[in-house]
Amino acid sequence: MEIERIEATVHAVASKVPLLDRAVEDYRDGPPRPFVVCRVIADDGRIGYGFTGRFLARQVARTLEDEVLPAVRGMDAADPATVQASLLDKLNPRNMTGVVMGAASALDIALWDLKGQAEDCSIAGLLGGARQSVPVYLTFGMPQYDREGLAEAARLALGNGYRLLKMVVAVDPGGWREDAGRIRAVADAVGDKAEIIIDANEGFEEDEARLLAREIGDCPIAWFEEPVRGNDPAALARLRKDTGIRTGAGQMEADPRIFSMLLERRSVDVLQPNVLYCGGFTGAAQVARQADAMTVPVANGAGWPLVNMHLIAGAPNGWLLEHHVAQSGIEDALFRDPPYPVDGRLAIPEKSGLGLRIEQAGLDATRLDD
Repeated sequence: MEIERIEATVHAVASKVPLLDRAVEDYRDGPPRPFVVCRVIADDGRIGYGFTGRFLARQVARTLEDEVLPAVRGMDAADPATVQASLLDKLNPRNMTGVVMGAASALDIALWDLKGQAEDCSIAGLLGGARQSVPVYLTFGMPQYDREGLAEAARLALGNGYRLLKMVVAVDPGGWREDAGRIRAVADAVGDKAEIIIDANEGFEEDEARLLAREIGDCPIAWFEEPVRGNDPAALARLRKDTGIRTGAGQMEADPRIFSMLLERRSVDVLQPNVLYCGGFTGAAQVARQADAMTVPVANGAGWPLVNMHLIAGAPNGWLLEHHVAQSGIEDALFRDPPYPVDGRLAIPEKSGLGLRIEQAGLDATRLDD
């Protein structure tokens, strides 16, 4: 089964978020960010699907068709690791991130989809098959909510079976003090029925993150996700030591050396590779193995749960999957009858490869003009 053709298109979807009167996709109102759908067509007619986003999506799509295809055409589609090693040697010999790693990630996901089809096995099974279902946390706490809206949305999430809830911080004009008030509003709403993840998306200076962590020390915080700019490993390690708060990071990192530094410096309690950004399943599985050797669990961040579920279910140290209210519209648009969490868990489809049925009408409706 050889790689014959690559097709890449750019899409965008806005999701209807509970309790809001408008669709949103991001942490600030505006048009949804684009993402890339990659189709790898093998010489036997099989098609594998891969995905990446969300920065410079058009450039990633062009790179897949104009640069990646000539570099990998004719290679064995059922050997993703060899294909990726060859591709990165040709196009990324100095470990750059950005467009080239987005393209490499999308390609690798599609190749694992093809490999699973050829072997009649789910990607989760190919990666180790550690579990048949995975626990899910809900990213519900959008900054578009006021405090009362946050509390109401948290109670709604509890009613839907979620016991681990993530909210966004570091974007409110009121700074960390307003974030502390918003966190307390959610803590009061959930009581002892749930824990809270707070996600700064690398938005705080180290001192601001420390002040917030100390202010909310009595709240049920599961971990503080990407609290400091640049995911600075040294700053993360200091934050953990100084405040005792648990930390997580890595959801949009692409350089394996960053993950190594986060682990070696004991910067995180939870490592969060996302297969769409860190080199697909090949890259993410390598990161998961490194984390497992350090007894650190891996949990999905940055969305796309129906792709990342295979890593979390396959890896021995796979832990949690993210279901993001502002990305659920993507799943509804692109996939026919996609699986959804039930009582806070998502069952892994028994179908081969990604186990997802692509909805062509959804692809056509969400495609952006070139």
